[in-house]
Amino acid sequence: MTCSIRAIRYQSKFSPRKSFRLPVINDRFSNPPDFQLRTRSRGTSMTAKASVRRGHLVLALSVSIAALVVASALTRSHAQATKLVLISQETSTRAIAADSVTLKREPFQTTSEVTWGNDARTRVMLFAMGLARDASPADISATAEDGSHKQYPLTVEYVGPVPEQDWATAVVVRLNDQMGDLGDVLIGISYQGSNSNRVRVGIGHVGDGPPDDKGAVPTPGTISPSLAPAATAGTLTTSDVQTIIAQAVSAAASINRAVTVAVTDKEGNALGVFRMTGAPATTQLRGGGPGPTLAPNPITGFVATGLDGSVVPAKVAAISKAGTAALFSTRGNAFTSRTAGFIIQEHFPPGVDFRSGGPLYGVQFSSLPCSDIKTPGLPLGLSGDPGSAPIYKNGEAVGGVGIEGDGAYTVDRDPTDFDQPFEEVIAVSATRSFEAPSLIRGDNILVDGIRLAYLNVTNAPVPATIAFGSLPGAVDPLFPIRAAQLSEFTPAIVGGIAGEVDTRFFPFAGSPTVTANSLTAADVNTIISHAAQQANITRAAIRQPLGSNARVSIAVVDTNGVVLGIFRQQDAPVFGFDVSVQKARTAAFYSSGNAGALLRGAGFGSYVDRASADGLKLDGSVAFTDRAGGFLHRPFFPDGINNSAAGPFSRELNEWSVFNVGLQLDLIKTNLQTVLSGGAAPCTSIPNLPNGIQIFPGSVPLYKNGVLVGAIGISGDGVDQDDLIAAGGGAGFAPPVNIRSDQVLVRGVRLPFLKFPRSPNL
Repeated sequence: MTCSIRAIRYQSKFSPRKSFRLPVINDRFSNPPDFQLRTRSRGTSMTAKASVRRGHLVLALSVSIAALVVASALTRSHAQATKLVLISQETSTRAIAADSVTLKREPFQTTSEVTWGNDARTRVMLFAMGLARDASPADISATAEDGSHKQYPLTVEYVGPVPEQDWATAVVVRLNDQMGDLGDVLIGISYQGSNSNRVRVGIGHVGDGPPDDKGAVPTPGTISPSLAPAATAGTLTTSDVQTIIAQAVSAAASINRAVTVAVTDKEGNALGVFRMTGAPATTQLRGGGPGPTLAPNPITGFVATGLDGSVVPAKVAAISKAGTAALFSTRGNAFTSRTAGFIIQEHFPPGVDFRSGGPLYGVQFSSLPCSDIKTPGLPLGLSGDPGSAPIYKNGEAVGGVGIEGDGAYTVDRDPTDFDQPFEEVIAVSATRSFEAPSLIRGDNILVDGIRLAYLNVTNAPVPATIAFGSLPGAVDPLFPIRAAQLSEFTPAIVGGIAGEVDTRFFPFAGSPTVTANSLTAADVNTIISHAAQQANITRAAIRQPLGSNARVSIAVVDTNGVVLGIFRQQDAPVFGFDVSVQKARTAAFYSSGNAGALLRGAGFGSYVDRASADGLKLDGSVAFTDRAGGFLHRPFFPDGINNSAAGPFSRELNEWSVFNVGLQLDLIKTNLQTVLSGGAAPCTSIPNLPNGIQIFPGSVPLYKNGVLVGAIGISGDGVDQDDLIAAGGGAGFAPPVNIRSDQVLVRGVRLPFLKFPRSPNL
């Protein structure tokens, strides 16, 4: 067996390219030989006999380099040249660490696969900055602290440079004999009177463990690590906004179209709306149902059900399109309103019979202007109408642009025809020099083996750009040109994971309705921490490059829908902030003892009666997840089975459209119309559901001692990933098995509860 070196390369925008070389064990022998490791200062040798299968064990460890980290910072002097730092992952306080022999990642078993003579304890390799080049194991001490705050001294057995990276030092520690399956521990080292930061390492399993030290931040290879507040929602300047609008208007003029153009920042704040001379002032909602059998309006040709046929200002449609592209897009994925329309219809992909509904079926009714969570919301919620594009600067999602001008606010019912609507063509022209990186575009992301839609544009016009002051039309006085606005979010570390919080919902709180079983602030912190830790090791479904971890928003509510805490991982899509709360509130509501009574009291007794006819009493006897509730809210029951009757919470297919889905819309319709008319109202008249309900997966109701106490909601990645993370957060608060929704049959069909992806962890 030989020990070779493989370079893992990474690029920092602040520094030249560097290579971080780590050993790769390569078995080239039929029989395992002895393997010698000699410590530099003690001169002792340790022999290991290992049975290693043929192939390569490659540890994919990434470390970012900042400009301040230079080779000259470390000298051969015993004096410490820089601050003593243990290196963590980029987005959490979890250590960059490996088993020193097998190079496997955490969790680390206490007994090694490769025994050292009579010593079978595992050795863990950490990486540090700030150690002198001639530092020896005798100069360094290390300790670990578990969740009960017990301290464990760790023997430092090896200290040595990382090849070609003289700014970094490898430190190998032996796990203490008293350590068992502890979960996360915090490990720190001391050297010449200085203490390092402490990093999180999973022993036996990942999760649990003590909270991070006060003020702890990720330390991804920088001398002075810090997590600077995201002061603004992206980096769009007024000049950027004017350029994007000018490019859009110039393209529209070149193809003889008059449109309304809107630009938002990454959190959906409108940064400017421009209406060209002659552009339609209004647009009509046309949900694209599969052919209603009810008599259509003789003028519009549409059945006036739900929101279909509603006429709204063109500018609110343009803002919603722009905001959709912005709220969906991140460093790992770039989506458009066409992408959204592709994943919200009654079949996925649209138009293919006997396929279940879109994975984000119902997301169009989120981030609404009546929401108490996402402020400001989008005027029409998330849009599925093609005619938008995300805006990027240097690979960072910073906003979106939306175009409205054809008089119809709809979805693409036939994605196979590859139509190229002029609104979408203009959106592409608008984002010239602000395009998303090609790797992360929606059409490079597959869900269930199906390539997502992105933009149906092959050749967008590139006319000379008209000067902003000479554009044909005018800026809407209600939406003047401005730069990116102050961010709604503040950086925070929860459970060792870097992310952001909204100070309205932080610090996390216990339920204001105090009972013997109500959720405490400590409960909420534990639930959100566990969910964040699970997300950090869950393989993402909608992010590039492959092998990225999921980035989600996590919300916990009590039985009355009161938000007890929300945490958004770094670079999680912003749309999930509102949706995670909707999901949590929906699970808590449907699982409560008074759901049926509240619905009936609000005027929705017909849905209660339909559920009752199917054997569902909505009286707290069933623990519902959003996967189960959504299953009951499809125009086919079971989901995707053509020619079957609708679920009890859905419209029948002859009335159905994306703007007329059933209970989800009916709950919000009146109040949404009030808000669109200039009034003020929560999204529903039911106090438990002030931002509406959500009907795609990613939630779990929470129980203590068999009593419902709230729910957790997750949003931001694939729905199976959201389910997995919700279950991880809800561990220890799961409902009794006998009342779970998957113990219930409706029309002879078992309801679902949760669904997990295969091989979910990285």
